[in-house]
Amino acid sequence: MTPKQNTHERACFILNPRSGGGRTGGRESALRQEVSRWFAQGEVRTTEAAGHGTELARRAVDEGFDVVAAVGGDGTAHEVVNGLVEAGVARREGVVFAVIPAGTGSDLVRTLRMPSRLEEAVATVAHGRTLHADLVSATVRGPDGPLASTCVNVAGFGLNGDVVSRVNQSNKRLGGTITFAAATARTLASYRAPVVHLSWTDTRGEEASWSGPIFAVFLANGAYCGGGMWLGRGGAMNDGAIDLTIIPELSWAQVLTGAPRLFTGTIAEVPGVVRVAVRSLRATSAQDVRVDLDGEQPGTLEATFQLVPKVLPIRAVWEDPRRS
Repeated sequence: MTPKQNTHERACFILNPRSGGGRTGGRESALRQEVSRWFAQGEVRTTEAAGHGTELARRAVDEGFDVVAAVGGDGTAHEVVNGLVEAGVARREGVVFAVIPAGTGSDLVRTLRMPSRLEEAVATVAHGRTLHADLVSATVRGPDGPLASTCVNVAGFGLNGDVVSRVNQSNKRLGGTITFAAATARTLASYRAPVVHLSWTDTRGEEASWSGPIFAVFLANGAYCGGGMWLGRGGAMNDGAIDLTIIPELSWAQVLTGAPRLFTGTIAEVPGVVRVAVRSLRATSAQDVRVDLDGEQPGTLEATFQLVPKVLPIRAVWEDPRRS
């Protein structure tokens, strides 16, 4: 039976051939086949260097494409989203974002419930459900001053920032969970908890603050990060909230017993861990604390994070991630 083509939208698929430890490049021919099957007006464009995904996404918007899909991991999705949205504003209203699973971590696709099979994933881009998702507008300290960026999935700092830096220097050929676990184990050996100062506004408009040495801080728009860690349990990408989790400095015993809770969505049950739904956060430190945005490592604290509600249409399966 011939699949029903999407004939009313122009779709641009931005493929990162280096994602997934270089395996994604080998899927280009198969991707082109599926795009032709499911879209009457579909193109595949390939990134050539870091940051090129953002440039290609901007160009696709300017050329009038209706759907722009990232083909790669969370870093590729981050680049493409930053080409669709600038300073919290859509470059052109109504352009739909989607993502095809093809990376190391691929944590965003867990939240969106995108199928792992290429044919089913492209079919979802053609005919899936479209909802307007929240984003997180972030500003960090870059090498040349303040650096603005947009986060679609999960941001954070502390141990996670150091882990992401190490992951991005590896070949990632062992897959997401093993790659992140190995990087975490190596990072833990030399990690020294920095003292940070946090201030935030919660979803009721009330202000609060926290100070102390941290193990890690996560700001979850999506549900998963770090190769399957479930930091956004009970939330959704269109609920008008960022799920903030503060993990303070822990003893080795707490690290060993608490680590599995990162993957079961129950890390907030560890004594001392703080979890709260916020709309904005400011983080400062006198130390060099690396920031992670969607698996990318753009800079350090100080940093600000601001919820941008329902700014980006995302096409996916969109099953409810709220599992007990």
